Amino acid sequence: MDAADTTEPVQPSAATRAFDLVAAGVSTAADHGAAVAVLVLFDAWRRGRPLRSVIVRLSIVGVPIVLLNTLLKRLVDRPRPESDDHSAALVRAPSSSSFPSGHTLAATAAAVALPDTRGGQAVALAAASVVGWSRLRLRAHHVGDVVGGVVIGGLLGMALRRVLDAVGRE
Repeated sequence: MDAADTTEPVQPSAATRAFDLVAAGVSTAADHGAAVAVLVLFDAWRRGRPLRSVIVRLSIVGVPIVLLNTLLKRLVDRPRPESDDHSAALVRAPSSSSFPSGHTLAATAAAVALPDTRGGQAVALAAASVVGWSRLRLRAHHVGDVVGGVVIGGLLGMALRRVLDAVGRE
């Protein structure tokens, strides 16, 4: 019998486990566009916008993100990377195609489209970067999936920003 067959699996260190838990929290918070919705709601509350305005902004930003992400995932149909047991157990198992990272696409599009100040946009883009990192950390995506999410999300965000401007940013 080979010695490798009798060894137990290596357990992750406390630091590795901590990073994995942070990544899982970020990834879960960004799941299904929740982070985008929170950004829209916070922005509306901060500016005292009426509920109707919130719903319009959420629709303008959210619907194209969901439609484009769904279309691209169906067209590309890329398999997910293989995950190890300890990181896979931290978040729900993705059932869609790997490309693009929908979490990263949504966070980047919102970060480009929504903030009204450079400072707000810098914070939002930093948060979008953390979302992309979390998807890689959890081995839910290949690097190209996250890069694709950033590029596509950035382009979509620029288009959505123009739409928001056209309907009247308050």
